[in-house]
Amino acid sequence: MGVEVHDPRWLAAVPGAELVVALDEVGSIAADGHRVTVLIDLVPDNVSMLRSLAAEAVGEGARKVRVRPYGVDRVDLVYAAVELNRVAEDDAVEVQFDVTSASLLRADPTAFVRVDPLVVTADGTVVPICAGLERYALGSLGSLDDLVAAWDPEPVRDLCRVALTRALADTGPLVSWYEHLTRTADGMRAEC
Repeated sequence: MGVEVHDPRWLAAVPGAELVVALDEVGSIAADGHRVTVLIDLVPDNVSMLRSLAAEAVGEGARKVRVRPYGVDRVDLVYAAVELNRVAEDDAVEVQFDVTSASLLRADPTAFVRVDPLVVTADGTVVPICAGLERYALGSLGSLDDLVAAWDPEPVRDLCRVALTRALADTGPLVSWYEHLTRTADGMRAEC
């Protein structure tokens, strides 16, 4: 099961985890010798700046650029996909765009009813799939193995099923899967 951490102090507790930080943290954390993934929240106000934000992150030492859209329309999602392809080619950096194709949702819906990766937020809270699902938290990081052993992941799978139904109703070519998850989670009762 993949794990991402949002604060370098949790790397020792979760060996092999991916370190994901905000743009303003990249330089100092990369300077400490960590392999850094920068997380850029793509919102309507910064779509036109995406290329320069990514270039700044790479210049500060990010080895991977991850973009997570919120409230961005279909046209801007396609624009962002094109810009991120340019980032990958021009800067020779790995890029992850947190969208999926609508056709993939339809072709393999079971791939989206899952409970991983696990995310360790900056305060040590462990949540499934992505930040924004704190209501589905496993608990606070002490022993990741103990948290996973005591966790009932079925409510997360239920969330994924409901979000999948909503995402399949989205008619655009690209779908912001994590945004569907977090919006759906806001409207559901959860206990894990």
